[in-house]
Amino acid sequence: MTVCICVKVNECMVFAADSATSFDAAGRDDEGNPIMQVYRHGTKVFQLHREFPIMAMTAGLGNFGPHSIAMLAKDFRATIGKDGHSPLGSDYRMSDVASLAHDFFLENRFDAIPEDGRRNASFELWIGGYSSGADRPELFKIGVFDGQAHEPVLVAGEEQVGIWCGGQPDPVSRLINGFGYRLEGILKENGITPESHAKLYSELAPKLHLPLIHPSMPIQDAIDLAEFLGDVTKGVFRFRAVPEYVGGDIDIATVTKYERFRWIKRKHFYSETFNRRTDHAT
Repeated sequence: MTVCICVKVNECMVFAADSATSFDAAGRDDEGNPIMQVYRHGTKVFQLHREFPIMAMTAGLGNFGPHSIAMLAKDFRATIGKDGHSPLGSDYRMSDVASLAHDFFLENRFDAIPEDGRRNASFELWIGGYSSGADRPELFKIGVFDGQAHEPVLVAGEEQVGIWCGGQPDPVSRLINGFGYRLEGILKENGITPESHAKLYSELAPKLHLPLIHPSMPIQDAIDLAEFLGDVTKGVFRFRAVPEYVGGDIDIATVTKYERFRWIKRKHFYSETFNRRTDHAT
């Protein structure tokens, strides 16, 4: 489980994700529940091309078999790089990148997992960036839901501005929309349906919406907003009486038209005191 957040404004796109990675450990507890192992240093934000402004973030499955999604993201980056098997041309479109990612991750890697490992699996890969010559970025998503792989979806075109959240979106939804995913079910259980209360359903979302974003928001403010939303979700999982499925450092990256991909904040598994590298693209 995780939280991954996209903030998209006119000037840039920001990706932010936590570092908690969980999986079923061997055995069960005294009450018969599966024991969950949670690690705090997973990598979920990736640079997808060395030259072009393209990045990705992930939620759900952290591994396809023995291979982590972080390692597969690097393999995919090599595949679409200038020396790879499917290099992007100078006239590439983001839809091309999404299609190539679908083939690489889902058709070639996920489908190779034994059926027991695919059953009920959930996986999201959000891909954001600028098509060749574009003024503003696009956001695509490929995914697996209930064990079934789905075709790439255009989540946000060049003209759209907004906030999107994957993995554990409920805390962010409650903050921005004023309610979580359980509301619709509760209403229907009490006989309140779109047919019986059309006016309520049409007014609920817009009247409860909390506007936190503006199309002209500066890049630094977009970065701060993405980090804030990640921290809110971390705080909820810290204080709820559940395993801390969202936690660890928040990694943040941006893509812009001219600066292309930039790391804003990221963890390192080595001490920077003794490793004075200037290129942290990996």
